[in-house]
Amino acid sequence: MVSFLPRLLLLVTLLASGFTPVSSECTDCGLCYNHGGNYKCLATYSPTCDKWHAMFDCPAGTPCETTNDPDKGRLCAAAADGGSEAGTCPRCGEHPAIDVAGCCSPLREGATYAPTPVPPATTTWSRGQAEMLPRHAWVVLDHNDGPDDSSFGVAVAVSEEFVWVGGKTTSKMTMKNPHLVDGRIAVAVPDSEDGDMFLTKVTLEGEPVSIHTFPGSEAEQPNGLAVSADGYFLSMVGYFRGTLTLGSEEYRNNVTRLTDEYDCGTNCPKDAFLAKISAADSSVAWSVHFPHQGDASTELFATAVTAAGDIVYGGHIANTGRLGVLANDGVVKRWETVYDDSVGPFNDLKELPNGDFVAVGSLAGSANFGGEVGTISSTYSGSREALVLVLDAETGYAKWAALMGSPYQYSRASKGVLVATTDTDIYVACAGPCSHIRISNDGTAGGNMMSSQHKGGIAKFTAAGTPLWISELPTYPQGMAANTGSAVYVNFYESAPVAYGADTFTNWVGADTKDQFIIKFDPTDGAGEWVMQQGGTGKEYVRRMAMDARGDIYTTGKTGSSPGHFDTVKMTAHDNANENDMFLAKMATSVEGLPYCKMTKGVLKGGYCFFQNTCFEDGMLMPPGDLVCVGAEEPEVEVEPVPETEGLSSAASSVMGRSVTMCILSIVVLPLVIGNLFSKESF
Repeated sequence: MVSFLPRLLLLVTLLASGFTPVSSECTDCGLCYNHGGNYKCLATYSPTCDKWHAMFDCPAGTPCETTNDPDKGRLCAAAADGGSEAGTCPRCGEHPAIDVAGCCSPLREGATYAPTPVPPATTTWSRGQAEMLPRHAWVVLDHNDGPDDSSFGVAVAVSEEFVWVGGKTTSKMTMKNPHLVDGRIAVAVPDSEDGDMFLTKVTLEGEPVSIHTFPGSEAEQPNGLAVSADGYFLSMVGYFRGTLTLGSEEYRNNVTRLTDEYDCGTNCPKDAFLAKISAADSSVAWSVHFPHQGDASTELFATAVTAAGDIVYGGHIANTGRLGVLANDGVVKRWETVYDDSVGPFNDLKELPNGDFVAVGSLAGSANFGGEVGTISSTYSGSREALVLVLDAETGYAKWAALMGSPYQYSRASKGVLVATTDTDIYVACAGPCSHIRISNDGTAGGNMMSSQHKGGIAKFTAAGTPLWISELPTYPQGMAANTGSAVYVNFYESAPVAYGADTFTNWVGADTKDQFIIKFDPTDGAGEWVMQQGGTGKEYVRRMAMDARGDIYTTGKTGSSPGHFDTVKMTAHDNANENDMFLAKMATSVEGLPYCKMTKGVLKGGYCFFQNTCFEDGMLMPPGDLVCVGAEEPEVEVEPVPETEGLSSAASSVMGRSVTMCILSIVVLPLVIGNLFSKESF
């Protein structure tokens, strides 16, 4: 029941800040809030706002954070005012998104943390397009051949000789590199009718070596992979339901009902596993089963191998963060910590050269981490913030911690946190936007380092914890990689156009399209250097990323496009009827040069178009799928671009402004128009 007095106090506060309520009656959008750009409603009234679905704790007896848009959001009335039970407002339904500039300011100890009405100009990007670019060296695909077949690459790890991908498949797998002449083909058939978990091994030259499956009766998935420094073994972590066979061990999780006898169907509690696997033949040396507790799942998301060969693992039990280290023999547990329930799952972790490791997860509230960190609290009440924790691998002693949050962090940081390490630095990417940084061992460092309007952020820390810079991410990061002496790279998937400074990259359009994007950041100052797009009219659903010692990156996921464009590599030989073919792709980021369709800077070869950092041959379709490349017979000199048209990419606006041939289904693109975007003078 909502009392009248606290609600009146909230209204007085909101009126003082410029909020004008139109009506106290319950409307069809009574409890709306901005959830990372998605506007939703709570199903029922909550005086504190459920921490998984809303961004702030509200004063007791008052409505949750709402929009002050008079047409689409109003405060819900108390039962005494409205004559009905508080909180019975229906969901938002089909109402369009509400402008974030109209949101109320959340209040905390008299201070307001409102977003700026207009996002400031980007400080990360000047252009997404670049003159010097890398190329994809190869793509390996699962060439399964039926509409019901499906495979998905989830985790990836790389050594000096091989790259491994862990994932899941529903049917026979046929891994091959269609552009490798007389290359090997790796084949595996799952034991279970519903498919199995798999581990595939590929050379750094793109030749498949093997596929090994791990039988399971229901659902199983590897979430994380790591390879030892000597390349002799891997650590693999994940979850399963039903049964799972790892070497000589068969583990069981046959829960079908919760403790209240509710039939949980396909959403029963998960169990976690950790396995040490031979890099030579994928045999299991030993494994560990982490059972669920009651109705609460246990899951491991990340793993690493220390210089001593011990295995670090991270994840959660009942959504509470869990970290531990097992000795190389799998018998001795060095240590394990299940933290306070305010600590969310640990999503990623990486080792440091000095024997420490970095784990990233989330925090909502306060928790005691011991060591030199002690008790720390999240900066913004009711918001789940990204947590960076550096620990001694041998003892679990906490050395320092950082929190990355914002007033509009919501709960996204509980899953969207990734880490990459070099000999001297730590990179952390998270969703949310993670714009405010606090350090446990230095109260003067950090602060609000970026606008809170962005959907994600990537920050650089020294190994001692000093934040150096933070840059914006356009969405939820899926993978990240960096190495000593390299740039830092982030990948993600997107189904809508994304702006990078002056350039907007257009997606391929299809029934269920998602394109992979890889973006490069300068490690010195965090400036965005280029954007590379991989996709087609199907979906490229991506997961983790790894980097080899040379500085080349490897991405994995699943593709549903044919043709699928990975810049220099065009995939056409696979059957994409199922729209779910596992892929592993190598991008040679250690070397950048002129795109192959350019003769010199500013001059395109005859028969080509250059669009969104990709070369297209004459007659090929280009994003969004209705643009046709018409390449000139002779080389063409690039010219200055036409100014942008609002809502279109630089390339598209140039086409609209210059082309004389246009129809509803296709637009003819002249190479001199497409190419003009990449002259040095236009940067």
